[in-house]
Amino acid sequence: MLQICTGKLFSKDIEYRNNLKGIIYTNLKLLRDEKIQTKAGSIVYAENASSPNTVIYEIEELIEESESKPGLLISHGINSLILDFSAILSFALNCTASPSHSLTERLLSEQEGVSTQRSPNKMFKTVFDKNIFCSEESQKFFINFTNHLIGLERKTYIGVMSSIRTYVTGMHRIADDFELAYTLLVASIESLAQNFDGHQSTWEDYDQNKKKIIDEALKGCEEDISVKVREAILSIEHTSLRKRFQAFALEHVSPTFFREEADFAINPISRLDLPTALNNAYQARSKYVHNLIKLPKQLTLAKYSEFCIIKDKRWLTLQGLSRLARHVIIQFVMKQETVENEPYDYSLERSNILQVHLAPQYWIAAPDFSEGAGIQKLEGFLSQLKECLTNTPNASVTDLTNVLDEFESRIDTLKQVDKKAFLALYILYNAYLNKSFENREVRVKKVKRFIAKHENKISNPCVEGLIVTSLLTLPFEWNIEVHDKYLKQYFRERDKKLKIRCPDIFESGMILQLAERYREAGNAKKALELIEMAVENLPSHQGLRHFEIEYKQQPQPIDSKEILFPKNEEIIT
Repeated sequence: MLQICTGKLFSKDIEYRNNLKGIIYTNLKLLRDEKIQTKAGSIVYAENASSPNTVIYEIEELIEESESKPGLLISHGINSLILDFSAILSFALNCTASPSHSLTERLLSEQEGVSTQRSPNKMFKTVFDKNIFCSEESQKFFINFTNHLIGLERKTYIGVMSSIRTYVTGMHRIADDFELAYTLLVASIESLAQNFDGHQSTWEDYDQNKKKIIDEALKGCEEDISVKVREAILSIEHTSLRKRFQAFALEHVSPTFFREEADFAINPISRLDLPTALNNAYQARSKYVHNLIKLPKQLTLAKYSEFCIIKDKRWLTLQGLSRLARHVIIQFVMKQETVENEPYDYSLERSNILQVHLAPQYWIAAPDFSEGAGIQKLEGFLSQLKECLTNTPNASVTDLTNVLDEFESRIDTLKQVDKKAFLALYILYNAYLNKSFENREVRVKKVKRFIAKHENKISNPCVEGLIVTSLLTLPFEWNIEVHDKYLKQYFRERDKKLKIRCPDIFESGMILQLAERYREAGNAKKALELIEMAVENLPSHQGLRHFEIEYKQQPQPIDSKEILFPKNEEIIT
């Protein structure tokens, strides 16, 4: 948000200028009337009788001129801006800063964590001290770093801010979870490596054990086939993550890390030991992420030391890893080019803005016959139908007569997947809403003729036929094994692209209908399994759970409509 509000990304004129202020609680100590001004806003000293210290954050928020349409924005407010600025302040000046008084107070309180049994200031030098004097040199660095950060290209800025937030969050987690803190510090470097190292995987990067098995299987194949197989595998596998993390970190370690910056470090790591230490850090991260294995105790007991030795190998402590991660991120930022102005569509990157699916009534009646439209419209109709059948207040079904009339003339131009979906929608819509038609007798005859001509497309076993037959509670003409096969296929494929997913209550109805067929066939065990499956697919339906209990006590006919929709509701259009 900070970069957006500077106007750097605007392509139109500035419409509003908002002067926003907020309080940041920190251990940073400014002189009275001292002001630090950056492109991301400024901080000034504020009088405070008790700790932690307070500074006032000020920023002029620029709002770009908008088009004359709904959605006018006057201001984003201070919250998202002050959170990002606090993260940059904490990171750049190696201090504690947050708009949350309770968080800052807890981190500076010298209180031991429940699981760590150490206070943050015993783990890190300076960062969690009660007061940190902000020197003139520190101020200059902060201003230079922040201005350079704001000037980055948008894609790079987003990646760096994510890394900085992760770093700061990791430092905050020191108070209660060493393993999570260590993992987040590793992740702050790894995220940059993944996004900006320009790595192109080769077959040599692939896991050696897997590589050996695949190479053996490809023996005797033509070379071009072997190459295509290996390229296909590399395209879907994340390879050499550890190596990429290590290489990126080493690339961004400058000579100053081992010289000026090491002046106040206790046991700073050497350049020659750093590759091994990085490898061990990534290993510790992986063991925690995948197996919740705790850090070796030596890493958390070495007060302020930047490395320790475990089984003759150098390991970065939390102190050492934090200094390294901060150095790497800073070096990466300062190496990047800046741009003064970068017109960019940031509309979905503003705070509290998200994309959501519109309710079906806003789009379902549009005459759209593009790929996937049939599936989307069928799912939209079924969601409306569910609300009507379950007596949801103000529920209704959108009038689809125009779009379905157009479908009649377009059916032969559609791809098979949409053809079946549209046909299922056509049959269900006209079956449920035929009483609401104008000129009902004429329309019903027309619909019957069209269905009679095309129903063979879904009367043969298929998922769409399963849905139509189930929702209309028609007798299945398929044998029970085929019925079972297509129900399993439906659940196996329902979340895949260009596949249909019905509302859960209709899914449970489909399951119960198969259960009834097994009950009639004398397969009591299978019938009960399917009833249990229906319950667990729809745990919110008390009537279904009650039926399960009754059925286990006394088997009885399974009427899905009576169980799931005990009241006959009118369909409203």
